[in-house]
Amino acid sequence: MKGFPIRTQYWESLPPTVAWDEKKEMLLRNTTCSFSMIRRRRYPILVFATLLLTALLYNKLYHPFAPLPRDAHPQGRGEFDGTWNYTRDAKNLQMTESQCTQAFPDLYKEIDRAVEDRRLNHITLKEIEDMPQEDDGFLRPMIYDQQLYLINATYGINSRGEASLSALHRAILTSPEPLPNIEFTMMVDDLAESANPRWTYSRQKSMSSLWLMPDFAYWSWPEPKIGAYREIQMKAEAMDAKVPWDSKIDKLVWRGASLEVLVREQLVNATRGKSWADVKMLVWSDDAKGKSHDAITMDGHCQYKYMAHTEGISYSSRLQNLQNCRSVIVAHKLSWLQHHHHLMVSSGPNQNFVEVAKDFSDLDQAMEDLRSGTQGKHLKAEQIAENNVKTFREWYLTPAAEACYWRQLIRGYASVSFEPEFYKDNGMGEKTQWRGLPVESYLLMRTMEWRLQ
Repeated sequence: MKGFPIRTQYWESLPPTVAWDEKKEMLLRNTTCSFSMIRRRRYPILVFATLLLTALLYNKLYHPFAPLPRDAHPQGRGEFDGTWNYTRDAKNLQMTESQCTQAFPDLYKEIDRAVEDRRLNHITLKEIEDMPQEDDGFLRPMIYDQQLYLINATYGINSRGEASLSALHRAILTSPEPLPNIEFTMMVDDLAESANPRWTYSRQKSMSSLWLMPDFAYWSWPEPKIGAYREIQMKAEAMDAKVPWDSKIDKLVWRGASLEVLVREQLVNATRGKSWADVKMLVWSDDAKGKSHDAITMDGHCQYKYMAHTEGISYSSRLQNLQNCRSVIVAHKLSWLQHHHHLMVSSGPNQNFVEVAKDFSDLDQAMEDLRSGTQGKHLKAEQIAENNVKTFREWYLTPAAEACYWRQLIRGYASVSFEPEFYKDNGMGEKTQWRGLPVESYLLMRTMEWRLQ
């Protein structure tokens, strides 16, 4: 017998003991045959096994086509586990309300303040209607059934309105939970004082009626060629890796236009002739020198150990850009507040910037302390710089934090406001006409209405 019988009836016709003996004999013959075949063809088999083993080891050691390790860059894939991890969570735009609270416990102070201010006096439609609707930079959006609409819009300030609407729209689209319906107004100018509730970029302490939203530049600031905010962060991170603390320029840097703002002139005067200062006023109309020669890119600021910050006509968008550098921010006492300013700490173990007098009269002493390593009331400069990055670039100014703030702003506003109506009267006594234009159309056309050609 040279192999196993094909028909099973053969085995069934044999007595059990005979069948078992033949099976053992056949098994031994087939095993012997297999070993004989291996001996005759051992070289091809060895070559095949060697190639297979080499391929497996190469793939294991080098991973030429494998994805990046999990912690190689921020993932943003909804993997938040209750503890903030910058590498994993920075671009996670899909956090729930509960996860946002866990990730950013100190982010919502401005929202809580505004809600408390209107808790016993809810916002009405009349307040919205009574606001000037023709001011430059005025927007009247509505969120209804998870969609952003625009009811009215005037000529904007550069691309600010489009930037803020885009950021808000992204926060709505990426929300893993439904958001309430609201109707509100935005002002995208530097100055937005109002007795009525309005969403603005900054406020003075006395302007309690204003609701602070994230700055337009968190989306992008293309006019001065600063670019998208995430681009700024990535370039700052790369510059810090290229230029570590000990290799940074041991000077205070500042560039800016005068804007006929006193505090900027005071900074220039306080630093004139100082060996530790690289402070220059930019003259934007001077294409030959004042603009092109003295200008520094945002990530270029990260090459310096110290960076000065001043306000402008009101607040200055420069601050949140500087907060991406592993450097020490030196700022005067700020009069205008942004949504994250309460996170700035000027003393103690969590100090993340240095505060000086409004007129910079004590700047000389502050710089002497920083550069000499004298602690006094401040931490050492390098630790302040590290706290700056850990607090802002790697935590509260991430895309994840911005999305969480927008959504909490919507919820907070809705809790003390009226329920908007989607339709208005069509002129025939029927409420069938839409009150708002979908934001997608507005962002493309930059107008509320247009004619077919």
